[in-house]
Amino acid sequence: MNFEECYETCRSSVETYVKYRISEHADREDLLQEILVQAYEKFDTLRNKGAFRPWILSIARNQCNDFYRSRYRIQTVPLDPGVLPAVSVNRTVNEAVYDTLAKLPEAEKDLLMLYYWQELSLKEISEQLNIPAGTVKSRLFHARNHFRELYPKEEIMSKNMPAYMPEYTIVWKDTKPFEVLWEELMGWFLVPKEGNRLSWAIYDYPERNCAETFEMTCDGKAEIHGLQGVKVQAVESVGKKKMCRNFIAQLTDTHCRYLAESHEENGIEKYYTFLDGDAFLNNWGFGPDNIGNETHLVQKGLIRRDGNTVTTAADTEVMDVVGRCDVTISGKTYDTVCLMDIGTYDGGTVTEQYIDPNGRTVLWRRFNRKNERWLFDGFESVENSALAENESLLVNGEECFHWYDCITDYLYK
Repeated sequence: MNFEECYETCRSSVETYVKYRISEHADREDLLQEILVQAYEKFDTLRNKGAFRPWILSIARNQCNDFYRSRYRIQTVPLDPGVLPAVSVNRTVNEAVYDTLAKLPEAEKDLLMLYYWQELSLKEISEQLNIPAGTVKSRLFHARNHFRELYPKEEIMSKNMPAYMPEYTIVWKDTKPFEVLWEELMGWFLVPKEGNRLSWAIYDYPERNCAETFEMTCDGKAEIHGLQGVKVQAVESVGKKKMCRNFIAQLTDTHCRYLAESHEENGIEKYYTFLDGDAFLNNWGFGPDNIGNETHLVQKGLIRRDGNTVTTAADTEVMDVVGRCDVTISGKTYDTVCLMDIGTYDGGTVTEQYIDPNGRTVLWRRFNRKNERWLFDGFESVENSALAENESLLVNGEECFHWYDCITDYLYK
């Protein structure tokens, strides 16, 4: 693909990013031109054209930061979007943020603007306001708390997770993927060991809003049908509605698997175990005879990925590491391997799971095949929804569209 073709695939993303970083129309237009010129001049240096979108977004971010540096003659630092609700991805959020800022005293509003919009460090704010850094830190603490008190409560989905998906970039690397011990529960991100806790959330696209949150806890040991594991509770929240689901999970030296699951349905607590056949295995069984998902990840060559084109040796359910990436999210860059799952977690779906050297998921992305039924959101196909405009992968010749992302509070610890 040439530069023009690559840019057309992500034009709206670049324009939206600049729009919500830069308030003045004339400044935005100038910056967009500078971004295009710089990207065009450096296009030949991009070896993996499939990484064009995160590459040009990184150029856009740098240009926006340069804009603020030139205006305020200061050095910027990475934004920390985990403290305040995201302010640069959705018009509704911007309106709520600006309405809340307008209610704050001028001193508090100015301090938050310096820290979050202009992305200054505490030291830089201290120098600009001519007050001690300790005073800046204290005042910023009170300003954030005051902001939270005034911010519309329905916009905050979880005390531990942002209300909107943070911006991120994924840059593929030529280096060999590292081997890693991955002990998380398949699809639920918690390592099933006594005392562990985790919060995580689902973010729908293209809106990037938080659709569901989960609070996970490991409550102690359990045994079922002679097999020992741990009790896991998952409290799912959708708006004001909550549902509690319980698991018994088992972690061995080589695999992690589900032994049982229970949830309430129509006022009745329903239990399923690994002995209940398809009623359990179709939802919670992984691997031959429910041996579980492998915990030792190493690239096996079962899946080949070239940009957004993915092929497998056979059109069957398969999971494998496909490459190594730098994932930058919430102001921090993680060295990760990308674990792709084609159909094993859920039929008709493709997932990307970016796992760091600690064996923890940094980012999880789900794609649905074009002709797969999209049951959970009330529509039957991707064609009759906004999802048709989302990013897509070509998997064994079949188009798959990005549906939603997941992140956990591991990013904010």
